[in-house]
Amino acid sequence: MPRAKKLPGQAIDPRNGQRVALPAVSLAKFGLPKRSDGRDYDLRTRRMWKSLWDDQRLAATLSPVDRELVIRWAQSVDDWIRAMDQGRADPITEGRNDQPVASPWFAIGKQAMEVVAECEKQIGIGALNRARLGIAILTEQKTLNDLAGDFPGDDGGRYADVR
Repeated sequence: MPRAKKLPGQAIDPRNGQRVALPAVSLAKFGLPKRSDGRDYDLRTRRMWKSLWDDQRLAATLSPVDRELVIRWAQSVDDWIRAMDQGRADPITEGRNDQPVASPWFAIGKQAMEVVAECEKQIGIGALNRARLGIAILTEQKTLNDLAGDFPGDDGGRYADVR
């Protein structure tokens, strides 16, 4: 029969199996760096970048080590936007034997979107990704007293002690 665990402070190991709580260091907001290829970012990419930082709950979960991941996400979003725009402009091209084939820009866009999706899983962009990471977005819940106050009339003090 296994022995019971010792109380904190009484175990031989000073850590006593407890996790060390480290203070969280958030990634400070920074501007979208220039692309290495010298192109400017698409307006939609810049809007997504701004939205990332405007969501304070999500931005607070980012740490300094996530900096390159966030940049990779933005660059891949931009690559996807540009590739899809190019593909939609000329969706059918000629293949080797002059047969019509889909534009290769769609394949480039697909590869960029795979990188975007992987980055979003790690960053927590999207409701399901936030839930998987354990990032709770709490909505304000009304108490019974709040609900009773929404209706005209006297509640007779029935909900005075409810919280």
